[in-house]
Amino acid sequence: VVISWLIGAWAYAYAPDIVPIHWNLEGKPDNFASKDIGLFLLPLINTGLYFFLLMIPKIDPNSEQVQQSMRSFQWIRFGTHALLASIMGWTAIPIVDSMALKPDLIFAIIALFLAFLGRVMAHVKQNYFVGVRTPWTLSNEKVWEDTHRMTSSLWFYSGIVMALLMSIVSMMGLGPEIQLALFLVWIGIIVIIPIVYSYIRFREEKKSIQ
Repeated sequence: VVISWLIGAWAYAYAPDIVPIHWNLEGKPDNFASKDIGLFLLPLINTGLYFFLLMIPKIDPNSEQVQQSMRSFQWIRFGTHALLASIMGWTAIPIVDSMALKPDLIFAIIALFLAFLGRVMAHVKQNYFVGVRTPWTLSNEKVWEDTHRMTSSLWFYSGIVMALLMSIVSMMGLGPEIQLALFLVWIGIIVIIPIVYSYIRFREEKKSIQ
């Protein structure tokens, strides 16, 4: 969180009064704001998120479960703040140097972030804020554990593969539209599979009890 503020303060000293706050797929800015907003909004969001995530163990109805998986939860917090700080640096450099943004880099960054989440979510206990929260995982602890074990492997390995694929596609000179399409298809897959899996496991558990 502090690093994101330091990046903003560094960029503020060199940035013009009006800076880009959004870029298209070609990396060209298409929306602008004052540098007060453009350089400090993301650090402000990161700070607000810090306090929100800090409160989750205290406000979650399953606070005891969250306490049992506090180490994993702390890593998730760290990864989330690191992602926002990385995005801050990724956008600040083009602002200062008045250069085009490299949109292909963000796909690889997010893919690695989701791989990181997959790595740590395997040991997250049942709660209402973090993890694969479907009606079936929240109503059955065994379904929660099995779903997160499967999702952990799915996100970790596919995230690494997707980051490599994004790098290869970029080196091949293929357009950002192709990268975006591949990335969205992958996101859809890793979101839908855990939902379907949790439903199937719930039905299996229900049948075994009957």
